[in-house]
Amino acid sequence: MAKTFYYDSSGLLEATINDGTRNINSETGQISFSDGTTITNEKRLVDGSISTAASDIGASDALKVTFPTAQPIDFLGVYFNAAETNDLAIYYEATANNYSASASITGSFSSGWNLTEFTSRTFATWLLASSSASGTIDGLTEIIIGKKLAFEVTPDIGISEQEIFGTNINTSIGGNEYAVKLHEPKSTISMSFSNISQTFKENLQALEASVQNYKKFIYSEDGTTGTFHYVRLDSPITFVEVAFQRFSASFTLREQPS
Repeated sequence: MAKTFYYDSSGLLEATINDGTRNINSETGQISFSDGTTITNEKRLVDGSISTAASDIGASDALKVTFPTAQPIDFLGVYFNAAETNDLAIYYEATANNYSASASITGSFSSGWNLTEFTSRTFATWLLASSSASGTIDGLTEIIIGKKLAFEVTPDIGISEQEIFGTNINTSIGGNEYAVKLHEPKSTISMSFSNISQTFKENLQALEASVQNYKKFIYSEDGTTGTFHYVRLDSPITFVEVAFQRFSASFTLREQPS
């Protein structure tokens, strides 16, 4: 699969978040949501940090995400700080408090990012629920829902990576150097395209407008099965028109430790 960006195109950080319970009518099969206080620290799931987890996510516990307007969603990204064997499902609200499944994610989640793609649907209210019959979801630290952006062409040969050391080097009055380690090294990934279409340029501009250098997103080296990098845009994307409706583009991503 193509290299892909998975990003919050919908305004997840600004959405209204409620926790509660997913209900299934035993006769009709209708799925509904009842508001409650079932999940502890549910805001941690949408705070842009993979360092802290929500807890008490039991069977049928759910997180309701409400956007001001309908948003197209075609993927779910979940980050676990340890392997997890219970199941999740994502639903959209087709009519008032009547939800339909967009994707059911069964099997084992690995530690790190786990990505699921599905048919794009445009609705204002979405539901992420624990769908196992029993057991709790442990170690879930972050979710991202939004639009994926698959590269239309492979970046030019020469993608560069560089380490940014998290160390301050200071010098004493006697000239001796001593180091203060602030954090683990961060990687930067620089890539460029010498010839892309107007459409891909506009898609990159839409991503840039959504995330800027504020929101973190996922860069996958090979779609949902690739190596994942949790990144920010290090600086604005540079576009140059190289022919009629053809452009070059270059940018740098800065990997995030948490």
